[in-house]
Amino acid sequence: MGNKITEKYFKHANFADYEKRVLDEITTKTNFQPEKEIFRGQIYDKDKVGSLIYKGAWQDMPAVLKIQGLQPDVDEIDIISRFNNQNESAKIRLPKLYDGSKWNEKDGYGYLLLEYVNAPQIYQPPFANQEQIKNFCALYQEYRTKCLREPLFEREPNEQSSLVFTAQRVSHWTKIAQSKGHLAEADIKNVEKFLSLAGIHLPAIKMEFMHGHFTYDDIFKLSNNEYVLMSNLFWSYRPEFYDTTFHLWAGIKSLRDQSVTVEQAKEYLQNWLEEYKKLPVVMQDADFERKFNMMMAERCIGALLVDIQNQHYETDQNNFIAHLTEMFRDLFKHFADKLEKTKIE
Repeated sequence: MGNKITEKYFKHANFADYEKRVLDEITTKTNFQPEKEIFRGQIYDKDKVGSLIYKGAWQDMPAVLKIQGLQPDVDEIDIISRFNNQNESAKIRLPKLYDGSKWNEKDGYGYLLLEYVNAPQIYQPPFANQEQIKNFCALYQEYRTKCLREPLFEREPNEQSSLVFTAQRVSHWTKIAQSKGHLAEADIKNVEKFLSLAGIHLPAIKMEFMHGHFTYDDIFKLSNNEYVLMSNLFWSYRPEFYDTTFHLWAGIKSLRDQSVTVEQAKEYLQNWLEEYKKLPVVMQDADFERKFNMMMAERCIGALLVDIQNQHYETDQNNFIAHLTEMFRDLFKHFADKLEKTKIE
């Protein structure tokens, strides 16, 4: 049972309508002193706010307050507790939880009062350098072997099959694109192509428990021996090695340099693939490259259906959307072509 966020796009009431009242209630209860808002969690649209994060102070310590307006399927307070009880990594930890209240019907929200982590991200998007790639891969090995000893919760029926899970997600993204008038004919064909490939490749790819947002935005480096993992609402079941690709998709969709070509992006992704192949956790799976290609194809479809059109652009929005759309269409073709040539053992 993972937390579903984008799946609630058509159902979620806007938490922003009563955010000031809620912030006042929590600060009165906890004596948290907010300084500024540092994150606004939106489900694609400005009027679909699900969470808010404030930086401030609590008991004379720097702290952050996360307010959870969207009802979670599994409360983040429980996730943090379960993770801490089974984590064997001396290098990776979650932020310290000072205080909190689980989401409940009476309040209509939950909150977490957390440690403020004053540290850089593991790398800055859109592209990591070679040293950062090696560091990220080493951390991935640590996370896979020391932080994922056992799932934090049971899977739901639709999380038993990678094909069922992925097809449902793509169907939902397609409905969002249709509702917003962003479903291009070229991407309808890409979806058809992807679903055809999914029917061939996904039945042999298992669902696994992982951090569904294992990306530079959510990994903070306090030192070479201490990393703090954020966005812990997103521990969930995903197809194998989805967590090797999520940060790559995120980096490319953050591109704001229209001179970057798809060939450069392909070379960058190939470099990551080669570094991943050196990891013991990857070397034991002879089918890794096919799974990586399938997950990259899935990430490209998600970008084309919902992400490119619904992310924030400071300026020149139409040109950036056009550049990224061409980029992800070309990348999808690249990975689809690879999958078509791959035999399933």
